[in-house]
Amino acid sequence: MADVAIFVPEPSLAMSAVLITDLCWVAALYAERDPAHTIQVVSLTGDPVPSSSGLDVAVNGSLADVEEASLLFISAFWGSSGQALERNDEALGRITRLAAGGARIAACSTGTFLLAATGLLDGRVATTYAPYARSFRRRFPAVLLHPERAITDAGGLMCADAIPSSLDLIIACLGDLYGSDVATRLAADFLMGIRRSYTVANLAFDGQKYHGDRTILAVQRWFERHLDEPIRVQDAAQEFGLSSRTLSRRFVAATGEAPSRYLQRLRIESAKSLLAQPGMTVGEVARAVGYVDVASFSATFRRREGVVPSLYRSTEH
Repeated sequence: MADVAIFVPEPSLAMSAVLITDLCWVAALYAERDPAHTIQVVSLTGDPVPSSSGLDVAVNGSLADVEEASLLFISAFWGSSGQALERNDEALGRITRLAAGGARIAACSTGTFLLAATGLLDGRVATTYAPYARSFRRRFPAVLLHPERAITDAGGLMCADAIPSSLDLIIACLGDLYGSDVATRLAADFLMGIRRSYTVANLAFDGQKYHGDRTILAVQRWFERHLDEPIRVQDAAQEFGLSSRTLSRRFVAATGEAPSRYLQRLRIESAKSLLAQPGMTVGEVARAVGYVDVASFSATFRRREGVVPSLYRSTEH
């Protein structure tokens, strides 16, 4: 079984395909896996894929050759979404089969059209390249499209809206596959100097939003919007006209986690992403995730991660 398969659709955006391939190749080396045997770059036919720039993207097989994979990336296409869907129609069943076999699927930028066309995203959250959002909505009305989001995760069906967010999505997925140490090394080597307005931490929380309780979903989004404020669960209960007890009961029923623990985990995961970026002190990170007292932040961080924030930054990033 391949660790990773990378599907290159026609016509390819070569930058997207090569970016995914390079990161996967390096990650496999870091994990002491032989990328020549564990990373498959495939097209629909097994032939090189013409790109928008006139260069061909080399592949080492066809999508039909991939019997199993832990992770499938769908790289971006360039040009008409209608033509891309028509030219890659035969890939849809194969993508669905890999998902049914347990593969996690990550679609980058316009590659999200192909994932949506399988029907796997119906009733689930997704994002896509913003200039294509109107076309996406028209073609896939059953998908819960949020083009304002950089990254989404619908229970192992992941989307990134553009090339910068694809970097983070790829590294997060490879971290899940090969371990956090590999993700840390990739981020240090490839994301240096990149400043993002979102946090990779949100990736881990999208999967807890498919529960059907609209009020609790609104609470989750309220937590995210007010993360830089010292909000409490009681504040959320008051905001949504619920007693604290009722909110807690419904939150646990919907997400499987107490709201206080969920909020704390959201703060700490967001803090970890911020600590990976240069230029912010520990105090600034603490305030950015809603802690007024730095000592309290450090103590909570240590309980969850086993080290204080400053040591986490120096050893992990």
